[in-house]
Amino acid sequence: MGDGFVVPQIADIVWEPLQVPLHTPFAISSETTTVTDNFWVKVVLDNGVEGWGEAAPSPTLTGETARTIEAALKEAKSLLTGQPARWRLCTYMLQQNIGAQKSACAAVEVALLDALTKLKGVPLWQWFGGAEKELETDVTVPIMPIEEAKGFAAEFAAKGFHKLKLKLSGDLETDEARVVAIHESVPDASLQLDANQAYTATKALQLLKRLEKFGVVPTLFEQPVRKSDWEGMKWLTQNSPVPICADETVVTASDALRVARENAAHAINIKLMKSGVAESLKIAAIAQAANLQLMVGAMVETELGLTAAAHLAAGIGGFEFIDLDTHLFLANSPFVAGFEQRGAKLSLKFEAGLGVSLKG
Repeated sequence: MGDGFVVPQIADIVWEPLQVPLHTPFAISSETTTVTDNFWVKVVLDNGVEGWGEAAPSPTLTGETARTIEAALKEAKSLLTGQPARWRLCTYMLQQNIGAQKSACAAVEVALLDALTKLKGVPLWQWFGGAEKELETDVTVPIMPIEEAKGFAAEFAAKGFHKLKLKLSGDLETDEARVVAIHESVPDASLQLDANQAYTATKALQLLKRLEKFGVVPTLFEQPVRKSDWEGMKWLTQNSPVPICADETVVTASDALRVARENAAHAINIKLMKSGVAESLKIAAIAQAANLQLMVGAMVETELGLTAAAHLAAGIGGFEFIDLDTHLFLANSPFVAGFEQRGAKLSLKFEAGLGVSLKG
């Protein structure tokens, strides 16, 4: 007897630049994005089904550029064209050959899963487990002058965003002044801090103590120190009055395991662009087994990349922190997200695959 299902082959992998301007610059401690330098990646199966993914480089955070991603995608095309569309097998081949180009691998992984779940008629969040259908995202307040930051925060609070993530520059005085001003502007909002490695451990604790005098107690402090500063992360985790989250420190499942073993954070931020899908699933499992809180985030991505991250978080479930907001900074994205958005609430669609479409 036959198995009743013929595994399709990968017929082609194609891509095109995805350069979308931002109406508000996305400034963090290490870089400022005014136009995305991403790629729209398509995996085409031999039965004509097509899946989409997005690659979003961050030169300072992942070491990738548009040039290195495109080189990696060419290699992926050579590797996978003609191969059976078996997701785990393809992921393994990508990791073995172009594993350093994380977002390129992630884009191909997502595109292949989009195609396969379209073929099966299943939404990707259901394929991941279907734990939840709705998420509530924060909105990021980039590094900007105080008055602009206050206005930005108030605008989004009025739209129903109850959680604000404040980017820090590493300058104690200006960061303190901006955080306090935002707190006074929107006192009912919960605030998270994200230094993107800009602080030392002692300076980070100093900031928290100074903020406490103004009645500001953040719900989370994300990646306060350099990603390689494990001692600093451990010391802060033991001494901080607020939870410490590892972002750049955790790229692989081995990193997550070390965080758990050494008590080096209270939470882990999972991003498809830095870890890919298969590795992100391992990281989530380790974090949940170790009773670490989970966050899902993204680079500066369009609705395409953000939808994939939303499917992952909703499918697995139990993510306490959702940071899927960069589409709100884009001036003219070509995509319609695979979720409906009302204020801060993201509701996943009951459509096969990612559910992402083109505008118009």
